Amino acid sequence: MTTEEVQQSPATGFTYLQGGDGLTRGARLRNRALPGTRAAGPRAGAAVMAALLAAIGLCAGDTAAGFFPFGAVTRSVSDLGNQYIPFYAYYWDVLHGHARGDLIMNWASGFGSSYLPDAFYYLASPFSLLVAPFARDQVDLAVYVITVAKIASGAAVMAWYLRCLTFRGRLHSGMAAVFGAAYGLCGWAVTDAAYNPMWLDGLIAFPLLCLAVEWATAGRRPVLGTLCVAFAWGCNFYTACFATVGAAVVLITRLAAEPSSLRDRLHACGRSLLYGAFGMGLASPIVLVVYFGARDTWPVDPRPFISVDAGPLLGRLLPGSYQFSSPALFVGTFALFAALTLPFNPAVSVRTRAVWTVAIPAVLASMLWEPSVRVWYAFTNPNGSSYREAFVLCGLLVVAGWTSFSRGIPHPFALAGGAALLGGIVWTASGWEHTTPEMLRRAAVTAAAGALLYGMLTLARRRGPRVRRGVAVALLTLLAAVQTAEAVANVADVDAKRAEHLDHHAVWGPWDERLRTIVTSADRWPSYRTDPGLVRMTANDPQLIGGEGAEYYSSLTSNVLIDTLHHLGFGWMSRGRAPRSMDNPVTDAVLAIGARARTVVTGGLQAPGGNGAEVTLARRPAAPLVTVRPPSSPEPRYGTSPFRNQELLLGSHVYDIPGLRYLTNDGTELQPNLDGSLVTLPDPVPDRSYPYVLRATCRPGQEVYLNAPEFSGRATLAGGEPVTFTGVAGASRAPIQRLGTVPETGRLKVKLRPRLSGTVPGGAIGCLDAALLAEAVRHLQATGATRIHVSGHAISATLPPGSTGTAVVAAPAIRGWTCSLGNGARRPAGRFLGLLAVPLDGKASSLSCSFATPGLGIGLLAAGAAVPAGAALCLLGRRHRQRRIGPRVSPNRSISVCRPSS
Repeated sequence: MTTEEVQQSPATGFTYLQGGDGLTRGARLRNRALPGTRAAGPRAGAAVMAALLAAIGLCAGDTAAGFFPFGAVTRSVSDLGNQYIPFYAYYWDVLHGHARGDLIMNWASGFGSSYLPDAFYYLASPFSLLVAPFARDQVDLAVYVITVAKIASGAAVMAWYLRCLTFRGRLHSGMAAVFGAAYGLCGWAVTDAAYNPMWLDGLIAFPLLCLAVEWATAGRRPVLGTLCVAFAWGCNFYTACFATVGAAVVLITRLAAEPSSLRDRLHACGRSLLYGAFGMGLASPIVLVVYFGARDTWPVDPRPFISVDAGPLLGRLLPGSYQFSSPALFVGTFALFAALTLPFNPAVSVRTRAVWTVAIPAVLASMLWEPSVRVWYAFTNPNGSSYREAFVLCGLLVVAGWTSFSRGIPHPFALAGGAALLGGIVWTASGWEHTTPEMLRRAAVTAAAGALLYGMLTLARRRGPRVRRGVAVALLTLLAAVQTAEAVANVADVDAKRAEHLDHHAVWGPWDERLRTIVTSADRWPSYRTDPGLVRMTANDPQLIGGEGAEYYSSLTSNVLIDTLHHLGFGWMSRGRAPRSMDNPVTDAVLAIGARARTVVTGGLQAPGGNGAEVTLARRPAAPLVTVRPPSSPEPRYGTSPFRNQELLLGSHVYDIPGLRYLTNDGTELQPNLDGSLVTLPDPVPDRSYPYVLRATCRPGQEVYLNAPEFSGRATLAGGEPVTFTGVAGASRAPIQRLGTVPETGRLKVKLRPRLSGTVPGGAIGCLDAALLAEAVRHLQATGATRIHVSGHAISATLPPGSTGTAVVAAPAIRGWTCSLGNGARRPAGRFLGLLAVPLDGKASSLSCSFATPGLGIGLLAAGAAVPAGAALCLLGRRHRQRRIGPRVSPNRSISVCRPSS
């Protein structure tokens, strides 16, 4: 017989083991309410080791691939370069007091956008503050450090959580570190989240919430558990939703495996709900600000969900696998094998094995069935990657593997069963088109190394205790090395494959610094805006380079902004979430853009980007930031023609819109659609000719502009240089672009060479009279504000005496603005053709407007209410437990129970 120490918790009704071999512990929840039952040292040691293994694996993999910062290849692919690098650069400006705005308002992007929702959505994690110590031109390096820190932290928290699940064995800290590192370097983290740093907050949130679940079921640490929930939801509520679903699965699994009474299970569920509710209450300022910001965003139709077959699904469990449209489930061959042994491991109770065997396939199935996918994404369809919740399944696999191996090396029968399942996975995945011999070879090598380590451990068991322990330590070290080597190879392979699939952006260099210097040297905000120009490096160049412009790529881009720019002829990418700058003198005038950067390459074409291109600065007369418009009735509204809409906003007629004739290149007349548009099809032989011709007549000397938002290809005015359009219906929109000057004959011939199928709308050509525009600008300057002051999230202006009509601020009328005339009361701001507007009474000679982030006030109230409510509940719960427990029992008292020796 062997003796185990059992502690009973009168507060929860559960029985918890302490010491012994723990083989029959099953899924019992342990009581940690009594002091002295656990020391934090082993858990901290496991966490540190896991963090080091994860950091080494990620950095070594990037080094092997030659990626920044260890090589010349940029790692700024897709949204990492397009969103996060500029966001962190602007956040650096905010932290150092150099930003064009503050935490509330961002005057650089989107002609003035609410910044706090972006900061809370993308940068709320405390890891974001690591950008501050770096120089601004080292933001790429700072973001990489943040990425490594988050992955290492996710591994550390998982190791800490796993170490809390068992008492048995002195080497469990090392084993927990191995499993924690497997989680931190899972396929989802290094494949999908590595270029979306905010997603990595979910990697940390899942084990944190699992810890909160453990404390809630044990009826202890209500404050710390609540803070864990608040931290997870505050850092990034988007991935916290996934992590919360995963933690709920863990809770259900733990309670289903525990042979306790229904009452005790309900109490555990109730405590978990309370921890979650109060934690979310504390995080409500962040959550509600993002929610209200998302409510006003430009709507994007989600892409249809397409499930994956067994081949790619199981193939993503192998090292080096990559496919954008399938879940990245790699957790390392060892952790996967450990999870596969659980159903066959007799050291684990039958109920525990059954529950875990059902739970993991159920979670996997929920990721593949569209109705349940909508539950994962809060009843919406994911926009982009359809498997952003895959880290939860990776975490569950790691926990299942730990559940099996924490009882010691499984029985040979369990090892054989796990090996059979692993072989079936490899065999099924071998038929996937993206499976390479190298992937299969690495999995086989790792499996063979594991078998060799197991054989050595079996031989060592025949020796003395010291030899066994020394061999066990050595083999555990070798296991960590083998797993890390496999992870390094996986990171290197994924880096290369991802770079081939996604667009990439160069690391900040001398050319970028030169462009930033030119833009900042011309900046005279708020006298006028300086636009960094067409997309040079990213879709957020005003945040990265400087200046103030339309470009603003975010998941929270406002509906008001995109709708206004759409009517004015601006273009956009990412289905509307990334407006583009437009080089147009009319919109520059009404939006107070007085200087604009241009890059010119050989032939006179403006480069949409390009290091080494010559940078020039164009200056134009512009209206002030605050203008005065005469009274109008009825209220003006945009129409279908962007040229007429620009005139409406300008307040003057400056365009002639000629009638169009559509012809083929051989002169054959083409009949347009009923709305006057023309469908264009690409030439079967690319670059052979211009198959379409537009004919029109304008006054000589006027500037010719073409509006073709859904045309992809080249347009050339006879005698001029070709201009590239990049419109694709439903995906991107090309802005109005200048083609040249009307010749002396007045007859226009515009040739079109489509690259893709598209359309050219009726009234596509506008001929601008520069003299009329200059006169209109002078009028706006003469009647506009004489003095303008902008500070943080407020703007004030001095107006000419007796001004009547409407004062218009050249900023989108997003929700949250309030304005007042003189010393009058503040009222919600009005709207004039999508811009901020204040009705004038003819008496006040000044106005002031300030912006308050929607949702922040109610969020602070909710958080303030959650604190005293949670404190009161903790006190009531403590009194209730004391009444049930009675006098405090010494932690050294225990009940001896006898168990058959194994």
